[in-house]
Order: sequence, then C-alpha cells, then structure tokens
Amino acid sequence: MTKTVLLVSAAALALSANAYAGAGHNAASMGVRGTAQHVVHAPPPGSVTLYDQNIGDTGYGFFSQTLSSYPQYDEFLADDFKVPTGHTWKVKEVDATGFYYIGSGPAHSVNVLFWKNKGSLPKGTTPLVDCENIKPKSDVGGTFQIKLPKSCKVHLKEGTYWVTVQANMDGINTSGYWAWMANSAVNNSVSSGYWYGGGVNTLDPSCNVSFQSLTKCTGSTLDFAFALQGVDN
Repeated sequence: MTKTVLLVSAAALALSANAYAGAGHNAASMGVRGTAQHVVHAPPPGSVTLYDQNIGDTGYGFFSQTLSSYPQYDEFLADDFKVPTGHTWKVKEVDATGFYYIGSGPAHSVNVLFWKNKGSLPKGTTPLVDCENIKPKSDVGGTFQIKLPKSCKVHLKEGTYWVTVQANMDGINTSGYWAWMANSAVNNSVSSGYWYGGGVNTLDPSCNVSFQSLTKCTGSTLDFAFALQGVDN
C-alpha cells in the first residue's frame, strides 16, 4: 500500500537546459529546485524498514544518472548507512525520493549500487553489489520504489556501506534529467559524488576520477532521501 504523505512544491528553476547540455558545465550549479512527492511505502511481505532517512526534504536535488544523449555527464551520487553490530541485512527494496527536471521522464530504468566504505567515502570505483537496469515497482514523478530482483543479492554484515540510486535517462530533448532529493540534515558522513563521464567541471578535479565528498565537489553539504527495506538477522 502506498501513501503520499508530503508534497514538496518549489517552482524556481536553478539551471537552464542549455547550461547543462553545454560544454564546461560546473558541478556547483548541478543542484536544482523542483517538485517531488515524498511517498512512504509499506515494507514488502516478510520485510521491515532497515534504514530510513527519507525525510527532511529541502526541495532541492542533485543529478544522479546516465544520459544516453550526453554520456560525458554520467555520474554517481552515494549516501552512507550503518548496519548495527551483530546484525546482517538482506536488502530487498530501495526507495528514493526525487524528481524529473526539464523533461517529465520517465526513466528507462534505474541502477542501484552498494559500496564498501573506506575513509568516509565509497571504496574504489567498483561496487560491492551492482544491480542495473531495474524497472521501478513504482515511479511517482521520479520518486522510486525499487524492488531488487532475486538475481541481485544484497547481504550486508555489520559495518558502514554506501548506496547509489541512478536513473537511466535520454537527456534534454526527450526524458529530461533525474535529481535525487537532498535532505536538510546530514546523517553519518556527508554524501559523495563521482562524475565519471568527465564532462563536468567539479570544484575539485579529483571528483572526476573517484568518489569525493559532495562538499568537496560542489560546495554543498547535504545528504539524500532514501530508505532500505528487507530482512534483519
């Protein structure tokens, strides 16, 4: 059962289409204002809510997507969470609050990736678990309920991990872009980004080579809205 509990309304646009599609785009301007629906999904049968920071929306989001029309702007965002001592989590669903920008979507599919932690950042550039091209169970204007397929096994022992939600989009002339909604408070470490397409002028060039903090890459100290559903052993 799905219940819409909050509608974040903001009409101001912080970025023009040409600015994003043009050469020399600056990551510091990637944050955009838009309208998102904050949707709370009941855990699937046999599951519980393992982790939830899908609250405190700012009405402001950052792009996390692949773009078939502009692969030079492909990027990952990631946010961290902790599995408590003595527990093992089997993640079956990832929910993420976001919105479409310029175009109305929908995304062709979404990618969900999990990363190990190293020094308050995702470890390396190879994910621990890589679940690609998933059709969301629900897509409410860019707010996703993502049921992980059985082929994507996410078993996480105690420790710190990172999750990426990434929409697969066409670009400005078709589907538009997807922005992950930012939270007003930072939980655990500040979120991170990796602009691996190489076409974005981040504040620090290392952000085009590996994951770095969102603050270092864009000047913004924010987290992102998501929840994890599954089994806690």
